[in-house]
Amino acid sequence: MLSNFYNNDTETISRRGKDRQINIQKPTVICQYNIYNGGVDQADHYIASYKFSRKSLKWWRKLFFWMLEVAIVNSFLLFNMNKQNHGEKTIQHRNFREILITELVGHVRNPMSLKRGRPSSVEKEERLNKHPHFLAAHPTKKTKHCAVCSNRKVPGGRKEILYYCKTCSKNPGLHPAECFE
Repeated sequence: MLSNFYNNDTETISRRGKDRQINIQKPTVICQYNIYNGGVDQADHYIASYKFSRKSLKWWRKLFFWMLEVAIVNSFLLFNMNKQNHGEKTIQHRNFREILITELVGHVRNPMSLKRGRPSSVEKEERLNKHPHFLAAHPTKKTKHCAVCSNRKVPGGRKEILYYCKTCSKNPGLHPAECFE
């Protein structure tokens, strides 16, 4: 190791052997490195435990995410040091990340329910909004699927009818009795 901070002095270190203590000479640079290396290992451990960077061909993207991870770890360590200085209880790394994400992103997006397939021909609110529905027979005798009870996923669930609602926006097909109400 090269250092311009320490000179070429040595220190005596006691090592434990099989059955006795052994005194050996080590350079001061190595001794100081071993004392302060724990902080680097701890920071590397925090970065690796919740790593979100991915392989990328763009070098700047990998560098950006690494710097973001280092900034998160540094803010976590400073946050816990501040709590210790004020005599408060520290928090775990995972809890800190969850709080950080909530503070940065907040509740901007509501989780969307993803429906697969084609959207319904009639919105449920439109069907149930108390405005009058007027039943009409299709003039060309062309059949439609019932917007309420027709289900393609169930065997025999596709219900074709000749009637539709004239007042709804997409003129959905509806059975005259139970589905029309």
